[in-house]
Amino acid sequence: MSSEPPQPDDEDTGPLFAREPRSSSAPADRRFDAPLSVNPRPVRRNNRPAVLIAVATVAVVALGVIAWSFWPSSQDSDASDGDATSTSTTESPEQAQARLLKMLPPGYAPDSCETVVPAQGALAQVSCGANTDPGGPLAATYTLAADKAAAKDLFDNVVSTSSVVDCPGNIQSPGPWRRNATPQQTAGTLVCGFQQSKPTVAWSTDADLLVSQVQSGPTGPNMVQLYTWWASHS
Repeated sequence: MSSEPPQPDDEDTGPLFAREPRSSSAPADRRFDAPLSVNPRPVRRNNRPAVLIAVATVAVVALGVIAWSFWPSSQDSDASDGDATSTSTTESPEQAQARLLKMLPPGYAPDSCETVVPAQGALAQVSCGANTDPGGPLAATYTLAADKAAAKDLFDNVVSTSSVVDCPGNIQSPGPWRRNATPQQTAGTLVCGFQQSKPTVAWSTDADLLVSQVQSGPTGPNMVQLYTWWASHS
């Protein structure tokens, strides 16, 4: 133990009394049944999406204006259609007739074919008598169509009015036909059949918009002979 006398600062101050804990008015098992109230803060909105949408809208409108400026107007389309129509209608009936006569197969005498009133969708049509080549038909009709749709309708009419059979050699009928010089290219459609017991061969020539129909009679030539004639004259 120290023998030095106590200094003033070392005087005994006595015991310190701790403060009584505050009594809580709420019971120990207090529950928060009332909802919590939160003071909302003002939300700071992000304006970037709105800016992006506005920019995108402007871009779309700009592209639309550019596309519209280069898009053909209905007047231009009408003009194009008008040009196509005028091209087909500028040809007179006489010119169409002359063009058709140049397409006929060989074997017809100058006075063998005569002009007839064209069927619907045709520019010109001729009816011909006997062809003098071996196996040639006794009668034929050649029709120059106005367009592809008309040529198809004219050919389909022949098919619908015929008793269709396979062509000689078991060739599909109706079916595509090809020229020997261009075997990979379809030249048109061929059909074999009978009309009132008369052997009939008909074919379309796509490049010329030509529909041809030839017939023989009860005494010949028969279907094989008629088909052979067609094969060498189409």
